Amino acid sequence: MTLSALDELSRLVAFDTVNDSRREEQSPECAQYINEKLEQFGFLTETIESEGHFSAFGRRGQGPFKILFLSHLDTVPVGDRWDSDPFRLRLDGDKAYGRGACDDKGNVVSLLLLAEKLKESDPPCSVMIAATGDEEAGGRHGAAVLKDYLVRSGLFPDYVVVADGIDQQIIYRRRNILPTTIKVRASSRRMRGHPETVRFETETFGSQTRHSAYMRPGVDRHAMLTASKFLDLNPYVAVQALRGGFLAARNVVPDWVELDVLRPDESATEIEYDQALTDAMRALLALSQAAFPTKHSDKGKTISPNSLSLEGDLWTLYCDIRAMTNDGESVKKAIQQSLDGKLDVFSLKVLSGAGYVETDPDSLLIRSAKWALGKEGIPTRLIEGFGASDSRFFAGEGCELFDFGPRGGNTHGPNEWVSLSSIEENAGFFYSLLDVLIRKPPAL
Repeated sequence: MTLSALDELSRLVAFDTVNDSRREEQSPECAQYINEKLEQFGFLTETIESEGHFSAFGRRGQGPFKILFLSHLDTVPVGDRWDSDPFRLRLDGDKAYGRGACDDKGNVVSLLLLAEKLKESDPPCSVMIAATGDEEAGGRHGAAVLKDYLVRSGLFPDYVVVADGIDQQIIYRRRNILPTTIKVRASSRRMRGHPETVRFETETFGSQTRHSAYMRPGVDRHAMLTASKFLDLNPYVAVQALRGGFLAARNVVPDWVELDVLRPDESATEIEYDQALTDAMRALLALSQAAFPTKHSDKGKTISPNSLSLEGDLWTLYCDIRAMTNDGESVKKAIQQSLDGKLDVFSLKVLSGAGYVETDPDSLLIRSAKWALGKEGIPTRLIEGFGASDSRFFAGEGCELFDFGPRGGNTHGPNEWVSLSSIEENAGFFYSLLDVLIRKPPAL
């Protein structure tokens, strides 16, 4: 039996594994399918469930060290502007289009191909392969649960290779995610003015990604921040209502935002507006510049306001904050200072997140990865990644790790794609990496 990368990716993309807070629970079918494939190649498997999220896990072999190859099977919601059915793989040359094709089902396929390669061998180590079901919503019911399971079972790995990255680069640093929620109470006021609707759209350079970790202030245009600047330039304008392409996945920047505004005119009819909504939108620019201590990041510190919704009489603003810090309290104080005198805050909650990733580039795992890449003829690049992956749950726990993924693009955006040939190349790289770790050539 020889697995087809195209067939497996088509099958996986067809599973609707959108991680959406509006769904009470996901289907276990995708995780079960992955485990069925792993079992065919001699892996002992288990489907791990946590509050309606399902993760696939398999292991085989034993020896002096344990290595975990970790991917995820959940995806962000679909969004707009697709040129084809996002759940039906579309092939154009080497590019395969579909939701999750690159992030992260192409990586799942690489691990299935790796499992097939291991069927004919008996590596003197413990090899584990997993695909978690909650990475896109923070990992609390995916990687966090898996880590606890491995600790309880005496299977915590010495090495972790996170199959979640892009362009075949070794990602050894990643910023922490510090999820932030701000609530303000709606406040109805009236003023004389002319109503008008203004629309703002997100524009990203070089791709259609909407992943908030990939936003580069100064190059990319964020619809909500652009709307905030509009209000900054028009200080007497008031906001009546707001609409936007807000998705339940909170690490996705809205494609667009519309404001219904009032331009003051004493001769016009008196109309109702929301002072709290006006203040919240006006404060976004200041909020995005909140200053707090953080280690250097090549990608910078980003504060991305990704959704604003009315729940009862409370406006709820969610911000995706990325930085090389684990100090949620300092971030909270900085947010409070940035809003002081601008917004009457009802509540402010900043989660400290799972932590940032920073692996020593001279570690055995990364040196072995460089060796294996050379063997497979894949160029070696060591970089800091944009987002945060499941690797954050294993960082600082005594194991060496890095992230690595296929060539692809438009992550979290429309027309997400992956290179089929790179999926196969990555499976070869993972297999060679195992061989290097087992044999430890003298140069290492």
